Amino acid sequence: MKNYFKLSSLSEIFDSYDIFFIDLWGVIHNGVSVFENVKPVLEKLKKKNKMVFFITNAPRRSNVISEQLEHFGIQPSLYNKVISSGELTWHQMKEKYQNKNCFIIGPPRDHHLIEGLDVKIVDKDSDVDVILNTGPWGDNDCLENYTSLLEHLEKKGCSMICSNPDKTVVRGDDFWICAGLLAEYYEKIGGKVEYYGKPFKQIYEFCFNFFEKKNKKILIIGDSLDNDIKGANNLNFDSLLITDGIHREVNNNNDVDKQKLDGLIKTKNIFPNFYMRKLT
Repeated sequence: MKNYFKLSSLSEIFDSYDIFFIDLWGVIHNGVSVFENVKPVLEKLKKKNKMVFFITNAPRRSNVISEQLEHFGIQPSLYNKVISSGELTWHQMKEKYQNKNCFIIGPPRDHHLIEGLDVKIVDKDSDVDVILNTGPWGDNDCLENYTSLLEHLEKKGCSMICSNPDKTVVRGDDFWICAGLLAEYYEKIGGKVEYYGKPFKQIYEFCFNFFEKKNKKILIIGDSLDNDIKGANNLNFDSLLITDGIHREVNNNNDVDKQKLDGLIKTKNIFPNFYMRKLT
């Protein structure tokens, strides 16, 4: 197994990198509040003239997420850009699905993903050209609430756009299912799915439009092996795993259980360069 190293502080390595791709949920905040020590980290990176891009699997456009961050006290001056899977979804739908019939799986708060697009919202029994999957309608829903619907849509031959490849997210102390879990089932029963977000390359390539990549050293920071760290592995970028988010089962009291983490990494065959419990 590849070696990876524990950090007690990001300051141990940040001089080695020019650009930081940082996840939001599980690293910067938990959906309710910003984690302790996050703002000092961002302020230090800014002082060091580092570029910071928040890359998030959220089915919302980037400006909506920027407004949420400002509400959390994370000012735009502390980062360069928010790049969301929702933003990528909107651009792809504009390019590929104008004048199409769209069935939406997801709460009304995500319906701004079709604003400005020439698509018609239809119900499940109509002619459906594309399914826009932003996640469950209810925060406490489980996959079983959706299997019959997904099987019905798959029989109609509908393709699906998944605007958030995450399967679960931690909000506060609770685990919620996400669009990726519904998409995984849809594929399992034979449906076609287009994913927009981490770990797929398009979201990183979208980021490359905003800076000159040549001779820049990039570090990816996230709490998901399957999305953040796999995305880094796919691009041969260095990565830092935060263990206090989606993989909190590897923690033991106030530290990380290295044996549990080794087992998880080996099972998934996804490898970070560094790890720490919280971004500090």
